[in-house]
Amino acid sequence: MTKLLYFLSFLSLTSCVSVEKYNAHIDEKIDVDKLRNDVDIVKNKLLKKQVDIDLYYSKNVLSNRLDSFKNSIQQPMKPNDFSRELSKVVSTFGHGHTVVMSLNKRATKEERKKYKDSKGPFSQLEIKSFDNHLYLNTNYSKDSTLVEKAEILAINGVNYSDFYQLYHDYRKGDGYIKTLNKYMLSGAFLRYVNNEIGIVDSVELKMQKNDSIFTQIVKREFKKKKVKKDDNLTKKDSVADQPKIVKEVKKLTKEEKNRKKDLEKYKSDVKKYFVYNKIRNDYQREIIFPNKEDSTTAILQIKTFSLRHSKKAYPFIFDSINKLKVKNLILDLRNNGGGYVSDANYLYSFLTTTNQPKAVMADKMKVNSKFSVTENLFNKLGYIGNTIGLPFALYHYSKTLFNTKKEKDGNYYYKATNKKDLLNQPKKYQGNIYVLTNGMSYSATCILGAALQNEGKAVFVGEETGGDYNGTVAGSFADFKLKNAKIGVFYGLLDFKPNTSRELKGRGIIPDVAIETNFNDIVNEKDPQLDWILNDIKTKK
Repeated sequence: MTKLLYFLSFLSLTSCVSVEKYNAHIDEKIDVDKLRNDVDIVKNKLLKKQVDIDLYYSKNVLSNRLDSFKNSIQQPMKPNDFSRELSKVVSTFGHGHTVVMSLNKRATKEERKKYKDSKGPFSQLEIKSFDNHLYLNTNYSKDSTLVEKAEILAINGVNYSDFYQLYHDYRKGDGYIKTLNKYMLSGAFLRYVNNEIGIVDSVELKMQKNDSIFTQIVKREFKKKKVKKDDNLTKKDSVADQPKIVKEVKKLTKEEKNRKKDLEKYKSDVKKYFVYNKIRNDYQREIIFPNKEDSTTAILQIKTFSLRHSKKAYPFIFDSINKLKVKNLILDLRNNGGGYVSDANYLYSFLTTTNQPKAVMADKMKVNSKFSVTENLFNKLGYIGNTIGLPFALYHYSKTLFNTKKEKDGNYYYKATNKKDLLNQPKKYQGNIYVLTNGMSYSATCILGAALQNEGKAVFVGEETGGDYNGTVAGSFADFKLKNAKIGVFYGLLDFKPNTSRELKGRGIIPDVAIETNFNDIVNEKDPQLDWILNDIKTKK
């Protein structure tokens, strides 16, 4: 027992030292030679391991860009400064899923104990960016005085404008697309602020709206302590001695019971299939009626494709749409950064004009080698995982290797679809379709968008998507850590393609009706893209 206590104490001490060492590394400058060595690691790994790394630019061009960056390093840099500058170079390769990570400071043991079960200030807010503007989109805190859609100029004295000058071009979309950048900075800024100010009980927001500049405080929410019942209550105060109020309960008929049961099940299904978020009090899938008195026009908003219950959710959703006799369906894919292609595939099966089994994605995906996906899976599981889950591992290794074949062009391809992916819904949506997109429509969202645009039924309105029409390198991800900066680099192993393609290279889904939004639209809660669609529907009636 004594030895065990010594061992646990050693682990605790090691953990504390590790956190301190990790956090200290973030603020330490790294020598020039070591940083240049890290650039060589990136060059060696990405140019050899990532499939289709030369899709938009030759390997020679990419190699020269990394060499140029390497030679430009003349002064020691902190890890996150190096990460930012390296990311600017890697993002020019045209692969939006290839990401250079940054380091975030970790909580100490004391901080974890102090803030356990509490909600930090940022977790109570939805903060978004639009180009060189940062704003409070939604307030989830208990403080109703926080002004939504107000611009955030600074957080605890950290100016967004200064951050923007440093970071505005550190992430880009696929290919030659330029619409993604302006939406990407909010998360990076909050991580930047966290590293600057650490874990705090409150933050001060310097805000602006309608030419008025003001400050607002957002406090950490702590879990309320349960008040213990007083065991010394006298019999006089006891609930048992209070007069009982007997409520007369109306006995329900069998029909009323069934109706109540059906209603409760329906409410449960709505929460499950539309994916209710209790903390945010909203849905990830949602049907909205712009005019509550007219159910013939509906907006189907899909915020992400990283959701559960897709197989049952979309039949439930389109059963509701068909019962309501919706003639004009507006599919809102703005700000949908993608997720599972299988999720997008189920949605596609209700919107496609094809009356035969079909999948939203292409039948096969290009990979770098016969063993690249298998090797990555082995590395993810590790020796312990491979040993414990040996039957599972062997099954998936065999399946992956069997589905990866070399073709006549000399490249290896992984079979992406099987019979369960080829869907043909008996009751497809037959009405008019409009699709809303913007620069944050990305990844699996573009796989769906390309397939729908190719069929010609839907009218696309908004901005060019941040993801390539012809697909993206994503799916299974591998990563490696740089030896000196200790930052991670993530890259895709599968070249995902939609069930169509076009000659125009490196561009997103270009809308039929291009309508740009600006920051004033956001502040004034105007939606010119949706307004155009509603007006178009009105003129065609």
